[in-house]
Amino acid sequence: MDLAWYGLLGTLFGGYLALDGTAIGAGMLLRASGYGERARRATITSFGPFFLGNEVWLVVTVATLLAVFPHLEGLLFHGHYPLIVAVLLIWLVRDGSVWFRSRVERPGWRRGWDRVLSWTSVAFAAGLGLLVGNLLIAVPGAGTVWMPFGWYPLLWALTMVGVFTVHGASFLAVRMPDDLVGASVRTVRRWASPVAALTAVVVVMGGVIQSGGFTVVAGAPAVLALVTAGRVVTGRPRLALLLTTLAAATPAALVGVQLLPAAERSFATEAALATLGGPLTIVLPAVVALQLWIWWMFLRRIDSHTTVFF
Repeated sequence: MDLAWYGLLGTLFGGYLALDGTAIGAGMLLRASGYGERARRATITSFGPFFLGNEVWLVVTVATLLAVFPHLEGLLFHGHYPLIVAVLLIWLVRDGSVWFRSRVERPGWRRGWDRVLSWTSVAFAAGLGLLVGNLLIAVPGAGTVWMPFGWYPLLWALTMVGVFTVHGASFLAVRMPDDLVGASVRTVRRWASPVAALTAVVVVMGGVIQSGGFTVVAGAPAVLALVTAGRVVTGRPRLALLLTTLAAATPAALVGVQLLPAAERSFATEAALATLGGPLTIVLPAVVALQLWIWWMFLRRIDSHTTVFF
């Protein structure tokens, strides 16, 4: 039962990376998705219906961590709170830029918020990469990591930016109008293999650092998925999106295995878990059902009849 709770936590975190990774990547590509206001408007509309729903997964992930693994939460926050606070602040600014961009109909206002959205999306992806890299090499409870910029976390930061870029471009290849989709397809084709190579490097180095083979075994499907996505995106963009989804979720599995020993010592009491079980059996299926409905309804190419969000 304890491992089931831990598996649930990992699934939630992986789901967040895969789902919100589409919006993070699309935000990074906002100014590269085409010329003019129409292209940028289409980019925001592409992830608009999914935007808030994707972030529900992060809220549920944190709530599960706090409730089920209270001691692990304390170790993680104590060890990485400077980086966690920085990532949360970037997240807030990024979200604010989506809301504020269209509040004033002035080109200069919108261009300014476009820059904010693009750069905070890059910073958010890099911050998540730094966090993943530090979690993979730091010993929980060993002390606060004040300067989380070692070579391995920085390599992860670069990798996460690359993965989310390709993931976001795959998503835009499915959603953008026919006359604007070319830039997204070219991005996937151009960058999927280099990002796959970078992912291979980071997972192999992780295996060397941890003296274990799981990192390599778990990372290999992500590398293959990225390479394949670059080859199939022109004719089968939905398949490419599915493949990049796998790559975006992979860090959750790597971090999960690394933190398993600490998690096994950090479970809440049986009484607390029993109390949580009832509400979660209602809340989680509802969240999953709502997400499936949103993606089924809106995962199609934008046209003149598409509702504009934000």
